[in-house]
Amino acid sequence: MAPQRVAGAEMNDFPGVDGFLGTRASWAMDAMVLVMALVVVVLGWSVHQVRSKRKFGRHKWAQILLAVGLLAAVVLFETDVRFNGWEDRAAGVVGGAASTAVWTALTVHLVFAVFSVVLWPVVIVRAARNFGAPPHPGAHSAWHRRWAPVAAIGMTLTAVTSWIFYWVAFVA
Repeated sequence: MAPQRVAGAEMNDFPGVDGFLGTRASWAMDAMVLVMALVVVVLGWSVHQVRSKRKFGRHKWAQILLAVGLLAAVVLFETDVRFNGWEDRAAGVVGGAASTAVWTALTVHLVFAVFSVVLWPVVIVRAARNFGAPPHPGAHSAWHRRWAPVAAIGMTLTAVTSWIFYWVAFVA
């Protein structure tokens, strides 16, 4: 298959490994788009397990595995971005600069991502410490019912804004 031409550059001219979704994005960017979709699905399933089915243990382990998996994915993603960058691919040309729209989308995404990376672990650690083993409702429930939905909404908005950034930077 011939390399894809993008704004005067071949895909293999960009640093890093080319993505698999047919855009200018790197493999790591494409993987994170799918990881964030999986995060939203598993997060919704996990909330359903605890709210509708009262499966507290299942919810706990889903959240812990989700957090550990997402942490690993973000570390790999950030490693790729630090070594290979992303702005050339967003500009569509080696040595290019990302547009104002791309930077705006990234800024909005980072607001939600930083919020989520701070709050979500706090919610998980507090729940692990305060709900017992096996987990069950207790004195910590009121705090958890207030902040866990905020963390879940923050993570969902992190995913949505990551998709918007991806679209603006690597598709449009």
